[in-house]
Amino acid sequence: MVKEIFVLRSVGCLCIVFLHSIYIALTSLPEREIGALSESLFDSLQLLLYFGTPMFIFISQFLISYSYRERPLPNHFLTKRFRYILIPFICMAIFYSLPTLLEGSTNWLTKFAMNVLLGDYHGYFILIIFQFYLFHKYFNHYLRKMPPKVVFLLAFLINGSYLWTFNFTSPPDSLPYSEYIWERLYWMPLFGWLFYFVLGYYAGLYYEKLIVFLERWRYVLLIGPLVSSGILLFLYHTDIIGVHSSKRIDILFHTTFICFCLFYLTSLFKKLPQFLVLISRYSFGIYLLHYFYIFVADYLFRLYPLQLGVMYIFLLFGFSLVGSIVTIYWLNKWRYGYLIIGKVGVPYVEAAPSQRVKIKES
Repeated sequence: MVKEIFVLRSVGCLCIVFLHSIYIALTSLPEREIGALSESLFDSLQLLLYFGTPMFIFISQFLISYSYRERPLPNHFLTKRFRYILIPFICMAIFYSLPTLLEGSTNWLTKFAMNVLLGDYHGYFILIIFQFYLFHKYFNHYLRKMPPKVVFLLAFLINGSYLWTFNFTSPPDSLPYSEYIWERLYWMPLFGWLFYFVLGYYAGLYYEKLIVFLERWRYVLLIGPLVSSGILLFLYHTDIIGVHSSKRIDILFHTTFICFCLFYLTSLFKKLPQFLVLISRYSFGIYLLHYFYIFVADYLFRLYPLQLGVMYIFLLFGFSLVGSIVTIYWLNKWRYGYLIIGKVGVPYVEAAPSQRVKIKES
């Protein structure tokens, strides 16, 4: 049990739900109702929350690296993840393609195939995670032998160059489907997320050294998110990088500071808040299902509009969060419910004093 991961996972999940709630609310509400200032503030806040998706790359790799640093990956490593992660992803890919079918469109099969193969819905993240499962399985042996600083540098250069290309260049006319590639498909290859993988890999492999590092650099880590937030807002509002996306090159720095800042702050906790533990346990299902409940709430709002203003954002957030948790809870009561929406995670159990790792700075 690594308590820091429970907090990172819950914070990342809440940020993703909240940023999607902001996006739908700002799309649905007329500007006169929400106000220009409130719209600008929430638009900026949404931008700062994009660290949630890449943070899950860090979390996923940290857990694998930490759990198997003293033992090899088991033979069922991939089959277990196929069962508990990839099958729910496919089920949700079918689910989110149904509106195309209900509208009477003949393109349902195309939409379903794009959802599953290209991640053409918000669950695309699962396909990225599976690329890194394979990468870890076949390259773990080499990464252990290489100097971490060299790997960090290479990963940053590859990741940064890849994102720079799609952030600052236009799709070439000579390339088929270039518009789609530049708008969405470039999200899928692992090159756009490699730095987070390496960050999580070595954080899990050298966990004890990480805690010492975080303590030593705690003041930088506490200030870092403020600096990275300022840089994000400057680049966005000056239209240097004028897009809303977790695939911005400046998110590399922002996510790194947020991850380590939360890691350090959580290491100071004597007891984890039960609400964060609850969100962490249900985070996978919430990630897959929350957009459905946001759409449901927004559909009802369009049918029966109310003068809610910015409270509409929090209504979408609360409704989607509660609706997702209740659905996940009841589906997991069924024997095969986890195949649809994933399993509920294990509860956090505080380690006994004799089991706690004593970390000493050498």
